[in-house]
Amino acid sequence: MSSASSPGNRLHRGAPRTELIRRVGPHAVSPQRRVVNELLVGYDDFIRASHEAEVAGYLIQIAEDDVLSVDLFDVTRHEVVVARGSEAANTVLGALGEVLLVARFFTPVPTRLVLLPALPSPDLVDLLHELDVTIVWPSGPRMFTRSR
Repeated sequence: MSSASSPGNRLHRGAPRTELIRRVGPHAVSPQRRVVNELLVGYDDFIRASHEAEVAGYLIQIAEDDVLSVDLFDVTRHEVVVARGSEAANTVLGALGEVLLVARFFTPVPTRLVLLPALPSPDLVDLLHELDVTIVWPSGPRMFTRSR
């Protein structure tokens, strides 16, 4: 089981965001958030079917009034997933920063995944790989591919 890597109880396990998405549905969300929600639900379904993954969500207490939310964590493979609705450079760089920050709070450090709607530019792929981050994207109906 994962635990906080720093003193105090800063890591709180809960349900993955996909459970809330399924209950609420696509209503009243922006088009960008809808893409992210569809990616998360699709990937959640894929990993549960492909390797019977146990999935969770986490809240990480960064400071007294600052909390990070981990939408999806594959407990079975010890992988943290950060999803974004675009493979544009600024969006991917934001996801990179988030996944690097979030992963620091787990012991051992989990495999870091960035879930995108498509593979980004080769330069961004190289950068993420240099920082030991894997890119995941849909490659067909109910199928996902990893960059490595």
